[in-house]
Amino acid sequence: MLSANAKGAFMMSIARVAFVTNDALMKILFADMEVFQAMFLRGSIALPIIAFLAWYRKCLLVRFTIIDFVLLCVRAAAQIGMATCFLTALSHMPIANVSAIMQAVPLSLIVFAALFLGESVGWRRWSAVVIGFCGVLLIIRPGTDGFDIHTTLAVGAVAFATINDLVTRYLPNRVPALLAALFSATAVSMFSGAMILDLPWQAVTPFNWLILSFCGLTIAAGYFFQVMTMRYGDLSFVAPYRYVGMVWAIILGLLIFGEWPDTFTAIGTLIVVLTGLYAVYREQLRRVDI
Repeated sequence: MLSANAKGAFMMSIARVAFVTNDALMKILFADMEVFQAMFLRGSIALPIIAFLAWYRKCLLVRFTIIDFVLLCVRAAAQIGMATCFLTALSHMPIANVSAIMQAVPLSLIVFAALFLGESVGWRRWSAVVIGFCGVLLIIRPGTDGFDIHTTLAVGAVAFATINDLVTRYLPNRVPALLAALFSATAVSMFSGAMILDLPWQAVTPFNWLILSFCGLTIAAGYFFQVMTMRYGDLSFVAPYRYVGMVWAIILGLLIFGEWPDTFTAIGTLIVVLTGLYAVYREQLRRVDI
């Protein structure tokens, strides 16, 4: 029998692999269709699956307050911003580069918590944040030819993801995670559906429908296993396994798109991952002290 920590680590790894696989599949689609059309079609497939999972887990019939609803709306808005920025950046950037920039989310959470929530942050975590963001600068390299609007959008996705994670922290336990996921997925689908009204519709080939089907399955699997992760193991043990997704992004980037991170990107990615791991470790120590 696997221990609770081993189960949590397995669930987290599967969730990250599913999300990154979805990213790679979406990047394939962007060769034939516009970002918002791909988002909308993916949602049309993923939503029924997520709704079924929420029903199966008995998460649909839940009473929540006005404050809960406001938090869900803010979270959904952050998801819309994150999906739009991330996928637009992904359509023009190597998947490993975008994924590496997204690894800065644990560090940006520390900054937001300190600046806007009054959380006490010691010099060790501040040091990790500063070093980690230096790693991000190595990846995006402002002032070079590789730095453009799409790189800026990837950084914007980090900001939206940070807001999403902060709001998720304050969602009460009476709001099931799968219901929150369904709420946000619905909002993203509705937004992308509205955006394509003024865009030319591009024909969807049978091959693209196949890719879209896998997109729907992988994004739903990512949500499901991410929720299951919360039920097993200690955060300090499970959280580092989120970086399995970074390794998978590099592998898929090489195998599918022939992309290999350059030296600066590889060094920056390593710095961001190591400082993120250290931030998680210090956060756990802080919670134990409290």
